Amino acid sequence: MKKPLGLGGQGSFETILQQNSAIKQLLKQIRSHSLTDCLIILENSGYTGDLAIFILANLQSLEVGA
Repeated sequence: MKKPLGLGGQGSFETILQQNSAIKQLLKQIRSHSLTDCLIILENSGYTGDLAIFILANLQSLEVGA
């Protein structure tokens, strides 16, 4: 007999929503050239130091926010 589905999947749905919100905020800040705010958003998402700067530089060079 299979185990019934629990609420364990809810956490991943909440994570997806949080990531989606962070992406929207990041793109908004890139468009307004608020680089410090972009780095804060990236760091809150787990991307720190040189990696956060690398991601931001590449997004800007691709003109993702334009």
